[in-house]
Amino acid sequence: MVVTKNKTTLARAVFRELGGEKNVVYLTHDHYYRDLSHKSLEERTKTNFDHPDSLETELLVEHLKELKARRTANLPTYDFKTHSRTPVTTFVHPKQIIIVEGILVFTHAQLCDEIDIK
Repeated sequence: MVVTKNKTTLARAVFRELGGEKNVVYLTHDHYYRDLSHKSLEERTKTNFDHPDSLETELLVEHLKELKARRTANLPTYDFKTHSRTPVTTFVHPKQIIIVEGILVFTHAQLCDEIDIK
């Protein structure tokens, strides 16, 4: 029996049970927060990060489509301290299973259309 405290704990447990990196690509919606580096740090901290518009879900959809088409994707990295994207990206190879984790993934119709099991 798996006991979870939150969605991330559950998603990571499923990831491990399915064989981890060997079999699964793990995409977290949190890495797709919009880059706010063009704003002052004070303005960035006032952003409502619980609103779907705070995320660049279109880019997540693009990456998901690439991976489903068996092509690689270059995933962004987000720095939560500065509320901006870092220059570091993660090059990901497609796998048979893709987990998409995040509290707002079901707020975007195009993303929902790409997810087979919800």
